[in-house]
Amino acid sequence: MNQTASPSFSRRRLLELGAIGGLGGLSLAAGVSPGIAFASPGRTAGGVTVTDLGPAVLNFSLAAGIPVGNDKVYVASRNIEPMRIVGFDLTTEKVTSITPCPGISTQLLAADPEGRYLYSAIREYDSAPGPGFIRLDLSKAGAPKEDLAAIPGLDPYAVTMSPDGVVFFGGQEKGPKLRQYDPKTGQLTVVATPDPNVPMIRSLASTETTVYIGTGAVQGVTPTSTKAGLFTLNRATGEVRSILPPQFANKIEIRELEIMGGELCVHCRGGGYAALAFINLADPTQQRVIEGTGGRMPKRLGDKIYWSGSGGVREYSLTTGASRLITPAGLDMGELWGLWIRGDKVVVVSAFGLVIEIDPATTEGKIYDLVAGGAPVGPQLAMSVAAGAKSVYVGGTNAVGRHDLITGEQSRILAPGEAKDTLIYNGVAFFAQYNSGGILTFNPAVDDGTARKVASSYPAQNRPHQIVWDDVNQIAVVGFRSDTLDGGSVMTFDPATNATTNAVNPIDAKQMVRAVVCHEGIAYLGGQTTDNRGGTVVAWDPVAQRELWRMTPQTAPTGVTGLAVRGRHLYVMCFRGDFFVVDLATREVVHQGNHGPMVPNYGTLLVSRGQVYGASSKAFFRFDPKSFARTDLVPDLDGEWYGIPRAAVDERGQFYAIKGRNLVRIAVTPRA
Repeated sequence: MNQTASPSFSRRRLLELGAIGGLGGLSLAAGVSPGIAFASPGRTAGGVTVTDLGPAVLNFSLAAGIPVGNDKVYVASRNIEPMRIVGFDLTTEKVTSITPCPGISTQLLAADPEGRYLYSAIREYDSAPGPGFIRLDLSKAGAPKEDLAAIPGLDPYAVTMSPDGVVFFGGQEKGPKLRQYDPKTGQLTVVATPDPNVPMIRSLASTETTVYIGTGAVQGVTPTSTKAGLFTLNRATGEVRSILPPQFANKIEIRELEIMGGELCVHCRGGGYAALAFINLADPTQQRVIEGTGGRMPKRLGDKIYWSGSGGVREYSLTTGASRLITPAGLDMGELWGLWIRGDKVVVVSAFGLVIEIDPATTEGKIYDLVAGGAPVGPQLAMSVAAGAKSVYVGGTNAVGRHDLITGEQSRILAPGEAKDTLIYNGVAFFAQYNSGGILTFNPAVDDGTARKVASSYPAQNRPHQIVWDDVNQIAVVGFRSDTLDGGSVMTFDPATNATTNAVNPIDAKQMVRAVVCHEGIAYLGGQTTDNRGGTVVAWDPVAQRELWRMTPQTAPTGVTGLAVRGRHLYVMCFRGDFFVVDLATREVVHQGNHGPMVPNYGTLLVSRGQVYGASSKAFFRFDPKSFARTDLVPDLDGEWYGIPRAAVDERGQFYAIKGRNLVRIAVTPRA
């Protein structure tokens, strides 16, 4: 079906669409009856009962969308297994092909000039191995996949298709390389390493003679890494040279490149900075820069440029410099992963599983529902889990699954981005949202299925890790990592006023705030670096924003991933299972051990009824309050996470964790 979006088009009307409503339509597509509790009878062993509550988060989300011809759209699913590339016909509003692929997701799709082959570069995950460079033959029924080459060690971020059908792609790796695939020879070769010190190739564009390469330092930043770069590769000679506008020196990244007639459109961003540059293709020394504007996926129609920006789709006039939002009124499109021009309309692909065609003249839109047309829904990898107020919330990609503990029903909350952690306070859920999503909230008593933004994250503090409640100061405390600047921050949020404060690098310039716990008005911060070092614990006054004391319990630090306070003891779980108990009065370590067999990577902690429990992707366990010995309560969770493994506990003392891709309830008897 399609639906015209107009000024009266409300969020509630949007939720009535099959792709985006409560899980009625989604459950049927996944083979699960709507309105039926997922709980299985459970199993009991040694006083522990585990009950399966069904898929933790059901959704169809995506991270790439491109047109092929005038009427076909191809999208790549995100965070469901297997990943699928889905073809959709805008004329019939039906899915035309579903092709299983390796990996978890891809941001990269490119079609050849004839529209026969669709290429993709996919990170080769350990959990979903296989050749990461593939193509689909669109001329054949079902668009079958052909494996072209393995690309181990590369996290792909940029792809371009030249007018003569040669594919170029690159991404994040040590000494990021530009790769070329020539379909005439079938050979994949490395053709350039434009900057061996930058973490990633971020954007690409190409003509028949030249490849334009944008680099950046969004992730994997080191003290010696360079940042934004813009290079040309002469395809005939292999010569690489810089054409970076001087205004972009020392900026974070060249995010977008687009050929527009005889010019290259360049979008530079990072750390609150945004700018456009237009560079003459025939003479790259002819450049004009417009600072203070720009966005993702820029496309030109007449004298207007359209891009994905704050609030959805923005229009920018090259003639007057005027800018306006053309998103249909009342329509929350979430993250956009594709944008192009179709006739005199702007078409975008929403991570909510929608294709939306917008008329810039009227700002009205036509909505195409991918799930209603046959796109497959599936269980996502979990990002977070929280329990309380008779509900369990599981963060996913562009959605949060809400499990009603009274009825057993699951519904979906639209939440752009990733809910890295959730706090439930006074019956209301607060989501700490990546990427730079700030704090979103959902009140089941009044909200209509969409999370509302109530606070912004601070510039460059884009990746939240944990949000916890401070009973004494009546504020939430959130730990962050900065992907672009390294280090991190600690933010406070007052739900009564939505006011926030932020302190950058409370541990040091390298350590993010990976773990947080509050006790008696003090926030304890656990640090870790991106290469699993650091491991500093800082006692922090969240109101005065000052350090009280610090310590590093590990002799060979791997980083702190979980914290809990019971009585006078601070429990510290570190990456790969190092474990410490600190006496808060003396600030001395009174117990240490290693729980690597049950904590293969990240371990987190929580307290319930005077006892400390731990969770990892592998197991759920408890610590003895006197000896600190570990008891394995559920040793075989094998949770499939796209985030830091956690467990949650509700007001009744029932625990919730992820087993595989399902939510489970864990009941522990006092004698267990």
